[in-house]
Amino acid sequence: MRITLAYNLRGEDTEAQAELLTEEDVERVFDALKSLGHAVVPIEVSGSPDDIIDGLVDSRPDLIFNVAEGIEGQMREAFYPAIYKHLGLPFTGGGSGLLLVDLDKRLCGKLLSIRGIRVPRGLVLTPGKSAIPDYLRYPLFIKPNYEGSGKGIHQDSVADNEEQAARTIEKLLRVYPQGVCVEEFIRGRELTVPMLESWPGRLLGIVEHSFPGAGHNIYDYELKHSRPEEGRVQVHCPPKLSPQEEMAVFSLAERVFQVMVCPDFGRVDMRLSEDGTPFFIEINPLPSLHPEYSLMCAARAKGLEYTEVIERIVRSAARRYGLPLGEKKIFAGRPEEKPDACRKFDIGIGRFAPGKYNAITDVEGIKVGHVTQVRDDVPAPDESGKTTSVRTGVTAIVPEFGDIFNNHLPSGGFILNGIGEMSGLTQAMEWGWLETPILLTNTMSVGAVHSGIIRHMIDRHPELGRKVDVIIPVVAETSDAFLNDVRVFSNTPDHALEAIRKAVGGEVEQGSVGAGTGLISFDFSGGIGSSSRRLPAEGSGYTVGVLVQSNFGRMRNLTVDGAVVGRKLDPLFSYDQRRGISYGSVIVVVATNAPLLSAQLNRLAKRAALGLGRVGSYAATTSGEIIFAFSTANRTTREAKESPDLLSLDFVGDRVVNLLYEAVIEATEEAVLNAMFYSAGMSGRKGRYAPPIPRELVREILTAARSGRVKAENG
Repeated sequence: MRITLAYNLRGEDTEAQAELLTEEDVERVFDALKSLGHAVVPIEVSGSPDDIIDGLVDSRPDLIFNVAEGIEGQMREAFYPAIYKHLGLPFTGGGSGLLLVDLDKRLCGKLLSIRGIRVPRGLVLTPGKSAIPDYLRYPLFIKPNYEGSGKGIHQDSVADNEEQAARTIEKLLRVYPQGVCVEEFIRGRELTVPMLESWPGRLLGIVEHSFPGAGHNIYDYELKHSRPEEGRVQVHCPPKLSPQEEMAVFSLAERVFQVMVCPDFGRVDMRLSEDGTPFFIEINPLPSLHPEYSLMCAARAKGLEYTEVIERIVRSAARRYGLPLGEKKIFAGRPEEKPDACRKFDIGIGRFAPGKYNAITDVEGIKVGHVTQVRDDVPAPDESGKTTSVRTGVTAIVPEFGDIFNNHLPSGGFILNGIGEMSGLTQAMEWGWLETPILLTNTMSVGAVHSGIIRHMIDRHPELGRKVDVIIPVVAETSDAFLNDVRVFSNTPDHALEAIRKAVGGEVEQGSVGAGTGLISFDFSGGIGSSSRRLPAEGSGYTVGVLVQSNFGRMRNLTVDGAVVGRKLDPLFSYDQRRGISYGSVIVVVATNAPLLSAQLNRLAKRAALGLGRVGSYAATTSGEIIFAFSTANRTTREAKESPDLLSLDFVGDRVVNLLYEAVIEATEEAVLNAMFYSAGMSGRKGRYAPPIPRELVREILTAARSGRVKAENG
């Protein structure tokens, strides 16, 4: 890609030019862009508008990497994005409207306070209006209203009385006649939350600056521009905060970024009061990219190198403008997070070992097949001329024992919450036998898939409906309507047949595939997950396998191996991309080779519901938690089942049943996690996007939780 690096160069080392870049700053960004394989043209944009425009046009950019702060005036930052927009040139960072508002500190605060965000009380004073109103309480914090980089802020910016305030205001108005911001000073801690749009959850973390020996705990000009070796500024990333304080800080930052949308990157500065309440101070949509400043400090704490941050900014802008990019650069020493089983991220659930494939196919004779549909630019069915998106599919679970129609398997089930559908479940629970494959799909496709199984069964058994009575196939659903346009009716009877034909043993494809393509679990992408447990010798070595169609849960409740990691994750992710009132459903299919009766399978299915609870389900009122269980032992022919007066079946005793209960809970919990961990994220209709679960972050949170438990146990 051809990138123009637009900047303003600092001509002198004075407070007046503190916001501008040094030659070293420019070279650092230039070298990073070059190392990523881009053709980079640096342009100093401090001249006349005509010269600036000529230089930009002559550079023929695919993208402008904008770090130009502007020279003077209240519109200096907004000036450059306005030119880029006028010329039709894509650029990184915020537009002119955002950069105009953010530089007016008091206006920005007023806009956010209207949206319920906590901001210190204050006002702007000018040379003709410099009286301090009585409603403001001392101490007061006094600073230029239209400046950044600590300009005009010194230790005497905090005034404890009217005389000090008047003296500081008079001095600042002589230098900054555009206006001085006077607001109530929040005693407490200086925090900032940097944001990188392409980082999972956007918010990189919390950075605290403290200033040993300073009169007031404020980041003034002298401290901001002091040398690191002087030790006058201490950086803490992450800082020591209580869980409640951390959640409050992240929540405030996320709300600010929802109101003041910062493309690509940004930063929210705040003060944390002595009672743990965060107050918004200012937002910076054009934060410094210096390695020692907040954005890069937070990025480093997440394992991101300088060049990788620059790359993520470029990719974020390129995605916004639809610009083509080459293959993503993989940084040496830090492989990208790849979808994989949660066990690959040090998350092992329970005490029993999984089977060879850690999937339902570890139960001998079970096969799984998927048909996945991911299509964009599909004509909308409303004749509007618009296009829409398809994110759906079908998944088949096929017990292959010669002929399941004539070799029935014991079955059972359980309904934890019934706002969902599984055809054939009532028959399985009442009659106690399974005689068809089990198919999963979306809510609006149950009929089509049902017809597909009927065709499959009739093709294989022409006697069906003539010599033999009708059958009721097992078809279950969850809704993928958030990402998939269900009006298109994409799944057909042929797709059901295809999923059955594709069914194989061994490794099971998981995540956003088949019937799980457009599904969301705990506000992350991922629908199909599977896991298994093999009982020890004391349990006769039986295997329990689980496959879930997972489409439920709120992020805040996500629990991993006993730790409610969702409490940490929830404030990090935007709320405007989440589902609303409806929080989906989950289908659980349990298979085992242990000889069980139908009544025992009903009870086993109930325990799978406990596995859902362990991962964070509360069986929401609009959710369907439906569980189907079957055993591959006690296979019985149709004739043998219907002819004799007595039918003999083996079944395990209570000691083994208890082990099976424990195993199915573990496998269900891990299957739901695998549904997310195997997914790489999924976009969908109306521009919606379900992000992938941040695997490394979950690992970090879980490691910290385990460490805390060990410390507590050791006193």
